[in-house]
Amino acid sequence: MIVATTMAANHASRRVMEKIGMNYARTVFVDWPDPIPGSEHGEVWYELMRSQWNGG
Repeated sequence: MIVATTMAANHASRRVMEKIGMNYARTVFVDWPDPIPGSEHGEVWYELMRSQWNGG
């Protein structure tokens, strides 16, 4: 399995993950000690299973 993460607010990165065939898995919320703007929306995880990969 391949896993990629980005901030939920990062729509460009999310679109790239979707375009290469990754699937949204979950959103997690982390209590960062020095949060950056947008982190309050969480971090999204995308996954690609071996069976879904064209090369495998």
